[in-house]
Amino acid sequence: LFLLPVQFYQYFLLYDKNVSSITGQRKTRPIICGHRGSIYKEPENTLAGFLKAIEIGVDAVEFDVFLLKCGTLVVFHGAGGDENPGLLDDNIGIEGSILDYTAEEARKLSFNSNGEEFGCPKDRIDAPSAFIPTLKEVLEVLKGTGVIAKIELKGPGTAEPVLELVESMEMTDQCHYSSFDHSRIARIRELRPERNSDGTYIYRTGALFVDPPYNFISLSLAVGASEVHLRYDTCTKERVDAIHANGMGSLAWWRGPPGMLKDVTEKYLDVGNEDESMYRVAMKTGLEWMCVNKPDILAKVASL
Repeated sequence: LFLLPVQFYQYFLLYDKNVSSITGQRKTRPIICGHRGSIYKEPENTLAGFLKAIEIGVDAVEFDVFLLKCGTLVVFHGAGGDENPGLLDDNIGIEGSILDYTAEEARKLSFNSNGEEFGCPKDRIDAPSAFIPTLKEVLEVLKGTGVIAKIELKGPGTAEPVLELVESMEMTDQCHYSSFDHSRIARIRELRPERNSDGTYIYRTGALFVDPPYNFISLSLAVGASEVHLRYDTCTKERVDAIHANGMGSLAWWRGPPGMLKDVTEKYLDVGNEDESMYRVAMKTGLEWMCVNKPDILAKVASL
C-alpha cells in the first residue's frame, strides 16, 4: 500500500476483528445496519429503501425523524447539518425546511434527481415509490421482520411522540433511539429508566458524535446512553475498547454520499468508497455495529 493516511488506516491496523473487546470471545461479524436504508439502491429514508435493505439481509436500518407542525412524525434527513437540519435545497431542490410542511404537504414534494445526497440511480429518484413516509409507515414495514429500527431523533420535540408511537405499536424491543442532541436521548432515559435483569437498559439509546471530545465516554454515561455512535473515521481501537470497558455498545456511522466521496478523494487514498477494504479495516477495531451506505458489500465481507 502507498499514500496511507495516518488518520484512517493506522487507527484500524493490527487488531483481530474476530475478538470481542467486551467478553474476549470469538464473534463472527459486526451487526449490519443500513444507513437510511440502502441508499445506493433506492432513495434514502424511503419505504423502498428499507424494503431493499431487508431484502439484502440487514440486521437493522437507521433513519431520521422529524415532528411536523401537524403533529405527524415523518422520516427525512435533508440538508443543513445537525445545527439546522431538515433543509430542502438538496433533496427536494427548493428553499425551506421540512418543518414548514404538514405530512400531507410533505408527501406531495418531489425528490430532486440532481440532489447530491442521492446515491441511487436517477430513475429510482423519479419512481412513484420515492416519497417522504411517515414514521408509522416505516415501522409498519419493519414490524415482525426482526430488523431493528435505529431511530435518530433529528428534529426538535421528537422524543416523547416517537416513544409513544413505538409503544402503541408494541415495538419497544425492535426500536432504538439516538441523537446528536444528547438532551433528546436523556429525555428517553428519564421517561424510561427500566433495566433488564443483567443491568442493561430495556430502552436502548445511542449518543451520536461527529468528532468525539476527550470526555465523550463521560458525556455518554451522563445521559444514560446504551451505545456510543462515532463517525467511522474516528473509531479508533482505543476508543472502541473504552466504550466497551464502560459497559456500552459501539457503532460506527458512515457519512452520506457527498461526504464519503470527499473523504476518499481527499483524505483516505488507501481505500475505496465503502469498498471491501474500507469495511475490513473498520472491522479490525472490534466494532459491534456498522451503519453503512452499502450493506450488501458489508454483508459479503462479514460472511467471509
